[in-house]
Amino acid sequence: MTNVLVVGGGGMVGQKLARRLASEGLDADPNPRTTLVDIAFPEDGAEVGERITGNYAFPELSARLAAARPDPIFLLAAIVSGDAEKNYGKGWSVNLQAHWQFLESLRQEHQRSGGEYRPRVVFTSSIAVFGPPFPPGRIGDEFLAAPMTSYGAQKACAEFMLGDASRKGFVDGISIRLPTLCVRPGKPNLAVSGFFSGIIREPLNGQLAVLPVPDTVRHWHASPRSAAGFLLHAAVLDTARLGGRRTLNMPGVSCTV
Repeated sequence: MTNVLVVGGGGMVGQKLARRLASEGLDADPNPRTTLVDIAFPEDGAEVGERITGNYAFPELSARLAAARPDPIFLLAAIVSGDAEKNYGKGWSVNLQAHWQFLESLRQEHQRSGGEYRPRVVFTSSIAVFGPPFPPGRIGDEFLAAPMTSYGAQKACAEFMLGDASRKGFVDGISIRLPTLCVRPGKPNLAVSGFFSGIIREPLNGQLAVLPVPDTVRHWHASPRSAAGFLLHAAVLDTARLGGRRTLNMPGVSCTV
């Protein structure tokens, strides 16, 4: 049985991914065992093998998760862009240092296994790693990562860290840069791009929505359902075909507001 771990499994994308795993399976396994880890879960959350409530940045929990030798691992845990920009130390602690602690636990488990354990790790990065000036048309996989926000810098550093761990052979990692996910259900969060969902979601609920940018602003979007699909595909693709480049931009729809 495939032993799947979703770190950050209580969030919107984690919950959608868990439901997809339950309904569709993963690759040749129609019934994988899925473990979700997060600091909290929704009351009507996805039915999975196990939920673990806690902070995976803590060494004890990090070591416990690695000792179970999950494969694949979906690394979704993060604080959003606005929160990371406002709370500098918190952003680097959650969005980078926690990943380091977890990858270190995976490295140690790799060594204990004599090199046999080398899990696929799928990390959700972001288009926030990019900064202006942008190329005309679309941003390709070769475009320079030059973030202009703390959140983008944290995501870019995590990409490099996972790539280096993969080069050393501790894990088999891949980072996928997600477009802005729209429409996000529920209440607004602290993401800088959250208004893209709000200008659709709030009017549908009979609420006022504020557009904080000109209506000429163009942005890159994908649906939460698509995000889950990207993750599932990344979990099983042949990373040897990527060469040494383990970060990919995900497709989306580019449109003005």
